[in-house]
Amino acid sequence: MRRFYLTTICCLSVLAALAQRTSTVCGEVDYIVPETQTLAEAKRTAVAQARLKAIADEFGTVVAQTNTTTMHTRNGETNTNFNSFSENEVRGLWLNDTKEPEVEVRYNRDMMVIHVSVCGKAREQKMAEVELQIKPLNNGFETANFKHNDRFSVSFKSASSGYVAVFLRDDDNGIVNVMLPYDNGDGTAREVKSNREYLFLTTKDPEYPYDEETILTTQKEVENNTLIVVFSQKKFHISLSNKGEFVPEVENSKFQKWLHGLRVYDTTAQVEEIVLTIKK
Repeated sequence: MRRFYLTTICCLSVLAALAQRTSTVCGEVDYIVPETQTLAEAKRTAVAQARLKAIADEFGTVVAQTNTTTMHTRNGETNTNFNSFSENEVRGLWLNDTKEPEVEVRYNRDMMVIHVSVCGKAREQKMAEVELQIKPLNNGFETANFKHNDRFSVSFKSASSGYVAVFLRDDDNGIVNVMLPYDNGDGTAREVKSNREYLFLTTKDPEYPYDEETILTTQKEVENNTLIVVFSQKKFHISLSNKGEFVPEVENSKFQKWLHGLRVYDTTAQVEEIVLTIKK
């Protein structure tokens, strides 16, 4: 058990400071669905854009610009090319929904348009996030597309030392499976060192406790799962069951509640999501 040697006044001051960093925000967008996108993918994209708009309206955006200069020499003549790439990034982080996103499919001149309205809690982002490299692997090759019984593993690399946990959510039934830490142990996230590549969920990982590789299965024609990777520079523990135990799976609502608490009280916590497609 961790011990806290803080006075009540100190604790209240910290909580007050944390409270100032969060706001209730709302946003809505009309998303034009491209022909190459499925309806499920379009809905997820529209919800994500609505959340970003809500954050931007509350905390603003910052322009990140990258300039590159390339030189090519041919037949003794040197040509110089200058390229500039800029991108608006929101200055906040979505913590959780305060109500279910409202999604409505409309049609305008033969175009499918998804109207989304969201409300939730967001926190102003004042510190730069750590660069993470996360790759879902199918039989060792990077891809988000799988077939029934394909081998699944995850490549992970971080620019900073810290702790990581890996989850896989079944987007149909809302069950979140705890993939890392293995067997969940005492619930402590896996410690990782900076600039070192790790392979999780495979026998190539020295800490992997099983003899067989991790595989993805489905009984449906097409199934979507979401790979969720949680990283923090601080040690953290995964969610508990109602019985106070660390279990291999948890309902999404309980998982989101745990994730919200982690992100509110740990400003270094980062969450990356990758949608995986599994075909029969």
